[in-house]
Formats: sequence, C-alpha cells, structure tokens
Amino acid sequence: DEPGPDRKAMAREELRRLQSALDNLPPRCRQAVVLKKIEGLSRKEIAQRMGSIEDTVHRHLTEGRHALADLLYGEDWTK
Repeated sequence: DEPGPDRKAMAREELRRLQSALDNLPPRCRQAVVLKKIEGLSRKEIAQRMGSIEDTVHRHLTEGRHALADLLYGEDWTK
C-alpha cells in the first residue's frame, strides 16, 4: 500500500525538521553524526576520516545526539 498524501506530507516535514536540526549542529558534531548514522561508519573509521581520536568522536556523537534531541523535541538532554 502506498502512503496517503497526508502521510507523505508529514514525512517530508519530519525530514525538513531533521535537516534543519542537523544544519544547526556544530560542524564537527554534524560531520560525526552524518558519518555514523547516515554512512554507517564505526567510531574508528570516523576518527580516521576526521583526523581525530575515537574518544573525541564519541564526544562529538554524544553532543550531537543531545543537541538533536533538544532541537527536535525541545528538551535539554545534557542534564
């Protein structure tokens, strides 16, 4: 079954919100999140690609997830 026009509109709006939230992340956090969640790279692979260490990538991913949650759902997840 094909989703109806209302479901398609809702999905497009969700994608716009996600893109806007990603655009508002600090550049290094955004890069780490995209490499992990969209490209499916491991932390080790991300560290190599970013010229960083895995601990820093872990920090970028954690900060990115918290910021996305705050931007998308309006809650401060850092507490």
